[in-house]
Amino acid sequence: MKIEFLFVGKTTEKYLQSGVDLYLKRINHYLPAVISEIPSALKAGTRANALQKESDIINKKITAKDFVVVLDENGKEFSSVELSAFMNKAMVNSTSKIVFIIGDAYGIPEPVSRRANLVLSFSKFTMTHQMIRIFLLEQIYRAMTILNNEPYHHA
Repeated sequence: MKIEFLFVGKTTEKYLQSGVDLYLKRINHYLPAVISEIPSALKAGTRANALQKESDIINKKITAKDFVVVLDENGKEFSSVELSAFMNKAMVNSTSKIVFIIGDAYGIPEPVSRRANLVLSFSKFTMTHQMIRIFLLEQIYRAMTILNNEPYHHA
């Protein structure tokens, strides 16, 4: 199974980028994982125009076979153990690729949310789209250590 993290916009803060790089490297110890960034369309005029442009680009990057997980504040919340069970089920079911999508400040375009196989929320708190990237990667890494009975996660 492969993992792709699809981020709208760049990670501009160096300290966040360092964390993203660290956890991506750790995840790659278990599964092939890549990060793809698409340009934010925040400057495209209206919010509707920006979301439409981003939707068009995202939909070209995902295939019908991909298992798509969208991060949205209104999604389902998992514990770390539940996320590891989700990852395990995906691997057992021979899912070829999971694509995790994080939008920009405008969120996720509606057509992309409708396409998602799972809408996931990290918290009821509002977080920046750049910060949630490192949280997502850390949790995927944690899930993999749980599945491998490694001491990183203390339950």
